[in-house]
Amino acid sequence: MAHLPAAQIGTLTTDSPAPSPASIHGLGWRSLLRPAVLLWACGSALAQAPAGYYDSVDTSSSAALRATLHAVIDDHQRFPYTSGGTDTWDILELAQEDPNNGSRILDVYKNDSYSKQGGGNNFYNREHTWPRSYGFPDDNGSNYPFTDCHQLHLCNIAYNSSRDNKPFRDCSPSCSEEETSFNAGLGGGTGVYPGNSNWTSGGSTSGTWEVWSGRRGDIARSLLYLDVRYEGGNHGVTGANEPDLILTDNNALIASSITGSNESVAYMGELSVLLQWHLEDPVDDFERERNDVVYSFQGNRNPFVDHPEWVDCVFNGACGVEPIVEYYGCGFNVINSLLQLGGQAKIGNTWTLGVDNPVGVVAPGSLAFLAISTAPDPNACGTLLPGWGMSGPLFPVSLLISLTTADPLILEGPLPWTGPGAPASFGLGIPSDPKLLGVTFYCQGLIVDATPGLSSPFGLSQALMATLGS
Repeated sequence: MAHLPAAQIGTLTTDSPAPSPASIHGLGWRSLLRPAVLLWACGSALAQAPAGYYDSVDTSSSAALRATLHAVIDDHQRFPYTSGGTDTWDILELAQEDPNNGSRILDVYKNDSYSKQGGGNNFYNREHTWPRSYGFPDDNGSNYPFTDCHQLHLCNIAYNSSRDNKPFRDCSPSCSEEETSFNAGLGGGTGVYPGNSNWTSGGSTSGTWEVWSGRRGDIARSLLYLDVRYEGGNHGVTGANEPDLILTDNNALIASSITGSNESVAYMGELSVLLQWHLEDPVDDFERERNDVVYSFQGNRNPFVDHPEWVDCVFNGACGVEPIVEYYGCGFNVINSLLQLGGQAKIGNTWTLGVDNPVGVVAPGSLAFLAISTAPDPNACGTLLPGWGMSGPLFPVSLLISLTTADPLILEGPLPWTGPGAPASFGLGIPSDPKLLGVTFYCQGLIVDATPGLSSPFGLSQALMATLGS
């Protein structure tokens, strides 16, 4: 987004000539930033689940969300671990394509880029993020977690061997370093803990494997998925027995899961560390693409990639925060000139607002914009929009532009406005980022008649305040 610098301040009054659409649009719109937080990219094509996929999910409580999510993602189609037909090699080589070269893959721990080799190569193999030795070592053709590609990751062979079956834990500077390569804008560097390296110590259940910063969230969400996907019982289509996989911080329970046989209940961890890694490394496009590819084969998704905010509900009991939306404005900010047309002000939602101008200040065929900011108008007459005093009492029907880097502005548009009663529709795609929960922002519509020489080129809508829920 291109912000105007603080020194670039001007005033457009009712006597000012109407700005051209290009000059208005040049104010930019693409990102509303709080410190280290991207609010959204309006209208961007974020990878999402198919329409209706999560419609049956109940977020009212931890137990309800766990049960309804399990019902959505269980009973997936199993592909063989290795075969002459489509197998996990085929799926994973598509899921982990190097973003810069579709003929190569990026491995999960070293972040090296390798030419696609298929099974039995000398560079990378398949990492069970939940080691198969913890509850499902026997691949008998109906062992679903053994071949579940949401938990399998292509991995440098030596790094896979180094990780072995150690639980995921935080290490220390005294641990052994397993460095990463710089690829796809991530990784590289060595010698300083934690840096961009993996770190390890010990062995088996007493050992530690700390994943590097660029993929620790991916690994965490793989295991959190397994905890919800596998609840015991039987596969609803094939009738195969499935284990109950449980994440824990109890090392004795983790150790008890290594029996050499498939178990009805198995443990892995550490849960508290994985929950922290989930927060430290948010979902990125590489992980979203991976989720889409695995879904295209297995028919089920990792819900914590699509809705990372659900992790807090399932595992911490923080559920169902409702959004807050309040309308306000001066008398000439006409009611129903800013409308909620669809969706909700919730993270992970597409929330659609409509901008209208029923009093007819400007002519049909004018251009509609939606302005969004973290700054309110202190006079409660609209949205200040970092200096956009839209119809404030000191400047009736005027537009003051005074942007600052502290309170950046989204200006979404232009869209055509065909006349009163036909609002221009703006879809706001709000990312599934738990950092956004509780963020408050302000919206107000603007309709501009670009006809030269008009004395009143602006129509200003009602304003609203929204606090994001989940």
